[in-house]
Amino acid sequence: MQKKLFVFFIGFFSSFTINASDINQNILAIEIEGISLNTPIDAIPDILQNHGYNQTQSTTFTKRSQAADQRKSIHRIEISDTDKLRQISYIREKSGGRIKSPPKVDEPILENEALIAQEIYRIICTEVSAQVQNERYCQPASKSSISINEGNALQIDGGFEITLNASAASTAIRLKHSKK
Repeated sequence: MQKKLFVFFIGFFSSFTINASDINQNILAIEIEGISLNTPIDAIPDILQNHGYNQTQSTTFTKRSQAADQRKSIHRIEISDTDKLRQISYIREKSGGRIKSPPKVDEPILENEALIAQEIYRIICTEVSAQVQNERYCQPASKSSISINEGNALQIDGGFEITLNASAASTAIRLKHSKK
């Protein structure tokens, strides 16, 4: 009996390690505007330029696009790359125009942002147990709002930190990997 129990625990922990490793690999592969945590740092400026971004500082890229009601959307990507850390931050906010009322509650997230947010949500919230979902504050996703941990940073095993808060009005996504 003891031997069977020991084998069960080894099998259980092995499968957990494989799943954690898969999650880490999936996070590394998430693309935001064509770049991921795996993208070589010297390739990032060209990739973002091909997506319509201008480099405003050595690690900051911005683009503007037309939004509804004579407003513009400002998209900003910031990259951090050191020996101990790799991070991609994406922020989109609306600017300009007269703001008399907030966006409609059911207004959908921009399509390209929704695809990224859904992928992150799937990795962090869908493919885990109900207990882990509760620990990560996985709010139910909808076409108008996708959020994890109430939009605050969430520590994930393996040195990863994720921020996700997407809506029609604004989106904030951060993928952070602390290297060991």
